Amino acid sequence: MAGFDTHLRAMVDRLGGALAATLMGVDGIPVETVETSDLAAYEGLDLSSLLVEYSSVLTQVQRTGDVFAAGPVEELTIRSERLTTLIRPVSSEYFVALALGPNANTGKGRFLLRVHGSALVSELS
Repeated sequence: MAGFDTHLRAMVDRLGGALAATLMGVDGIPVETVETSDLAAYEGLDLSSLLVEYSSVLTQVQRTGDVFAAGPVEELTIRSERLTTLIRPVSSEYFVALALGPNANTGKGRFLLRVHGSALVSELS
């Protein structure tokens, strides 16, 4: 059976412009993270702290979706000047996040999250 690292590494290796992939608990505690060497060019970016904060954003968006009967969050995209972060819940307790540089193909990133997200679910069981 492949491990978390294998799935996260596959995502960043198959997507030009990917900076990191992480499996994280909704409580903000990272389970596994894979970073690329491209992340070093982003001086001042504290990706691990940013993802902890994004975990609380995901929780708030999920709660809001429940209140207004929108259904569970399937994906969350947060785009800033230097970074696009794609977040996909893989269970009620965990999500996978893919951090991308500004020129990365977000469509391919979303596809990789779907494919490897389901594989990560089976790893969590």
